[in-house]
Amino acid sequence: MYGSIYGSIYFIGLLISFILLFLLYRVKAVKLAKYLFIGDLILSFWIAMETLSYFIMSADLALLFQKYKLISAIFIPPICMAFAVEYHNAKYKSLLFKLAFFIIPVCSLLSLLTNRFPYKFISNPKIEYIDHIPSYTYHVNAGFRIHTYYSYIVILLVCIMFLIRTIHSPQMYKRQNLFICIGSFLGFLMNFLVLSLTFGSTFIDLTSLCILFTIIVMYWGIFRFPRTALVPKAKNLFLENISDVTIILDANDTIIDMNPAAIDFVLNNNNLSTLSYSVASTNFTGLKLQELYKLFPALLPLNTVSENASSITFHFKDKTLYYNAEQTPILDKDQFLIGKLIILHNITEIQKYINNLKVLNNDLILSDRIIDSALEGVLITDTNGVIVKTNKSFQKMSGYTDQELLGKNPRIFKSGKHDLLFYKNMWDSLIANGYWNGEVWNRSKNGNVYPEWKSVTALHNSDGSVQNYISISTDISQLKETEEALHNLAYYDELTGLANKNYFYEKLRERIEIPDKQTGFALLLMDLDGFKLINDSLGHTAGDVLLKEVSMRLQLNLGNNCSVYRFGGDEFVILIETISDSIDAVKVAQSFIEMMETPFLILERQIILGISIGITIAHKNSYNIDELVRRADAAMYAAKEAGKNRYAFFSEEIDKKNHDTLDMQTQLKSALDKKEFRLYLQPQVSSQDGKYVITGAEALIRWRTLDGKIYTPDKFIPVSESNGMIIPIGNWIVDEIFRIDKLLKEQDIDIKLSINVSSKQLEDNSLLYKIKDMYQNNALQRINLVIEITESILLQDIDKAIEVLNEIKSMGIGISLDDFGTGFSSLSYLTRLPLDYIKIDKSFIDDFAKPNTTNLTANIIAIAKTLNLKTVAEGVETLEQVNKLIEEKCDQLQGYYFNRPLDIPDFIEYANSMKQ
Repeated sequence: MYGSIYGSIYFIGLLISFILLFLLYRVKAVKLAKYLFIGDLILSFWIAMETLSYFIMSADLALLFQKYKLISAIFIPPICMAFAVEYHNAKYKSLLFKLAFFIIPVCSLLSLLTNRFPYKFISNPKIEYIDHIPSYTYHVNAGFRIHTYYSYIVILLVCIMFLIRTIHSPQMYKRQNLFICIGSFLGFLMNFLVLSLTFGSTFIDLTSLCILFTIIVMYWGIFRFPRTALVPKAKNLFLENISDVTIILDANDTIIDMNPAAIDFVLNNNNLSTLSYSVASTNFTGLKLQELYKLFPALLPLNTVSENASSITFHFKDKTLYYNAEQTPILDKDQFLIGKLIILHNITEIQKYINNLKVLNNDLILSDRIIDSALEGVLITDTNGVIVKTNKSFQKMSGYTDQELLGKNPRIFKSGKHDLLFYKNMWDSLIANGYWNGEVWNRSKNGNVYPEWKSVTALHNSDGSVQNYISISTDISQLKETEEALHNLAYYDELTGLANKNYFYEKLRERIEIPDKQTGFALLLMDLDGFKLINDSLGHTAGDVLLKEVSMRLQLNLGNNCSVYRFGGDEFVILIETISDSIDAVKVAQSFIEMMETPFLILERQIILGISIGITIAHKNSYNIDELVRRADAAMYAAKEAGKNRYAFFSEEIDKKNHDTLDMQTQLKSALDKKEFRLYLQPQVSSQDGKYVITGAEALIRWRTLDGKIYTPDKFIPVSESNGMIIPIGNWIVDEIFRIDKLLKEQDIDIKLSINVSSKQLEDNSLLYKIKDMYQNNALQRINLVIEITESILLQDIDKAIEVLNEIKSMGIGISLDDFGTGFSSLSYLTRLPLDYIKIDKSFIDDFAKPNTTNLTANIIAIAKTLNLKTVAEGVETLEQVNKLIEEKCDQLQGYYFNRPLDIPDFIEYANSMKQ
């Protein structure tokens, strides 16, 4: 009997759960309903298992059903918690937070299915039927206890969350939340009582029906309770709180009700002295509209309100108000008119705005005229970049008409000169700052690309959102042309058209900053050999033409990896962007040297030029610009010193030599004051009656520094010529030779003395002036003086040189041509110059006495005899050379065979010994 009753109860519960599933499915769009639906679905399975256990009288099957129902029992608590978190609108309702409540249920499920992992759930489950009631017994293990405690804790937390929600909810929702809270507590309490009490000798588990009761309470509280308890109240609150003036009339235009906004409208805008207390206290209920108009004449415009919405104006004593009015009929279910609803929406601010717009419209008309007549191009777009307005200046600038531009996007002006990053930066600035300005290259309708200076500004609405973008642009084509002309003047050589030194330094700086550690780059500094002679002999016009021709050849021979610049004067520099090793630079340098071998045709004359190239290579070392150029320049001068028309690499030896030269230049400034110079005399010997007689001596300068270093003339004379010290040194030599001559004569040594003269001394006449001064100051001293010049003097300005030499010779001073045979050795020079001596260079003397060798020494001596000139052979070192020179009638011999250069005391001693 009891089994049938309980079975029927479970069956009815199952039907109710199915009905609830249907109801919850209808509101499945609500997230709370989804949780209830899942919970009810699981619960329906649970109740179904219980029901089958009663109606299928099989202990084995009933045992299986009871095990299956435990699966549902495991997942009901976390589903309830997920529902409670969502309903409570808890802060921590992320998916990860909700999944945390499923950790124990998942472990319990594994424990139930395996009864082993992670722990045992139940042991020795049995079922037997007592009065048709299945009695399910089992031994409780750790898994069952853990899940039982977990379930009751979760259910208790759910009830607490409902209680908190009830306490903190607004007054209007307290009844709803209280209903759900009490229902949940009752379900929990009923379950607790059912599990605590026993009926007879058999335990009946009604937990599933208690949970069903709880889900029904939750469904009813969320989806049904508001309709009966909250909706009517909400409707009243809506009418009470609506800001629009609302008046409800019956079919006879009698006022039934007015909302607070309507009452405030009437009371705040009229004279209250005419209003009786009874009318005011009943919210004007019972008054007809006509009676209301009598009390408040200013409300008469209400009489014009119809079913069609219209605008009405109220003129009160101190203000004017504008309302949008509408009258709506109220009909019963049979469509009979039972009343009217008048709603007034305040549009005073909107109307004022419209009035202001009219004023603004007049201002806009004026602004439109100003924009249209502006000299700058104006373009306005909407927020999507669609052109909505342009002015005449912009149309003229772009070549498009207004009709062609409206509705288009400014991208039609893209010239292709700017990349996507340019436009991205423009928009980033517009968004961040509200404006952008800069230079833009656009394309006009006819395809011409032109530059313009553009300013783009975002125009904002009162709420801060962007309304339009306005662009103001100025055509800067003429400005760019001027800039380009100035750029060319600053960065390009006017004569050759090549980039100049300024441009070179910029490009070199860019190359140095490239973080390229795999490949280096090279500088080739080139100087034209002999250009000054051509410039001086043929004129600057010819020199300019020659520079143009050279620059053209350089450009034609450039590779893709090279760039050429005019460095200044007759110097050019090549920048090789990347090289793998020095061979690459050698190939380039060699190609330029070979290029110069082809003669130039300048002013109908063929000219052959050499070129000296200095090369410096920068690999991984970080050189600065000045250091690189200095190294290339040092290498170029090394190439010139090595014989010109060649290339030379920069080296540490060159650098050390330059530093030594710099130190020498510095020391030379004070060498005279410190009396560090000395004159040595090397004897010049003649053969007379089989005896050697000293007939002269060459004065050779030596520089002995205070720290003991000794420099020969070939080391410091070129330096002194470059820094101007040759003039004071030359003057000191003249002073010293007069002193030495006087000293020798006091020792009864009367011979000719020779001094070497630099071209610099002849160029500014310093030697001439000094000798004249010495002759005046030493009028009684007769001196047999010879100055020795080199053929290089004749290459500068031969006419000027001859003029100076003639004046020197007129004072009784002899002139000797030194190192004859090593330079041009032109016979025309010998006939024109006022010479007395020819000095035969040591290179001829070295081979003179060797048998079976071709030597010009005898020819030089013969030519000198023909020209009535005396000869001096220098570098004589052997007896064979002496005998051969005497045989050829050479006048004087000089060299180590007789003696080295001697200081004055030693020379006097040597000269006296020769007399014996």
